[in-house]
Amino acid sequence: MSTTFNPEVAALRKEVEEYGKELAEMRGTVNQLNKIVSASVRQSIWQLIAVFVSLCVTIAGGLAYQTSAIDKRIEQLERSSNTRYEQIEKRFEQSDKNFGDRFEQLEKRIEQSDKNMAARFEDLKQEVRGQRK
Repeated sequence: MSTTFNPEVAALRKEVEEYGKELAEMRGTVNQLNKIVSASVRQSIWQLIAVFVSLCVTIAGGLAYQTSAIDKRIEQLERSSNTRYEQIEKRFEQSDKNFGDRFEQLEKRIEQSDKNMAARFEDLKQEVRGQRK
């Protein structure tokens, strides 16, 4: 039995050695894959950080640009409204001046009419006195 037992044991040993070699190769392959995976994970993390930073910079730049644009528009509107206000104010001042000039002219006409009427009454009085005498 030792002769049949030995070849079977030898075959089993040989098979175990082959499985051991395959197992060692698999372990080496798994270790390589682990290194590749960890490098890929590291790279993915750095890429995620880069995307996040880029996004933050883009958002901040966009907000700064929009704020600047809105500030400029508000300044333009304020200037425009100030200009309109000044124009309206000038129109009111001109209207007041024109009204004042017209009022003065009207007063002068009334005074002239009063003088003319007083002069006519005086003429009429003298005429009536001249007719009575």
